[in-house]
Amino acid sequence: MKDRDTDRKGRLADAAIDVLGNDGMRALTHRAVDARAGLPQGTCSYHFPTRNALLTAALERIAELDLAESEGHDLAAVLRRWAGSPRTRARFMLMLDPQARRELGEAAARLADGFVERVERLTGSRAKGRLMIGLIDGLLLDELTRGIVTAEERRERLAAIGRIVVTGE
Repeated sequence: MKDRDTDRKGRLADAAIDVLGNDGMRALTHRAVDARAGLPQGTCSYHFPTRNALLTAALERIAELDLAESEGHDLAAVLRRWAGSPRTRARFMLMLDPQARRELGEAAARLADGFVERVERLTGSRAKGRLMIGLIDGLLLDELTRGIVTAEERRERLAAIGRIVVTGE
């Protein structure tokens, strides 16, 4: 039963991300997630009884997938996959929506700290890690709002981020 519940929770979290990324924050309801996951009505409410629980599950799943995708891969290739994806749009919605930020509070802070710690190991500085993440988020947001850039432009932008973070230029 545990494996089945874990599988359903994963499907529901993925469906919540899809709803958020494609339809927006207001469209995120337990009923919409059930429908998107192809599960019986009430399944989402059973596993995630509150909106906070559902938002937390979506955010944790986004972090899990982002970490797995970025592990040991070329950053330009990772950003190419992330740019324009429903998952990235969902992440920004969760980051930018004031009510979601309040509801997610500790979970969002814990997950963000995990990313900062990972980049800190690469840069040798917590401040540089936060700066790098902020700049990459800005790059992704720019691509989401202004349009996709070429692979060469993305590489140039990432090289500039690297120079800024490493040398302070």
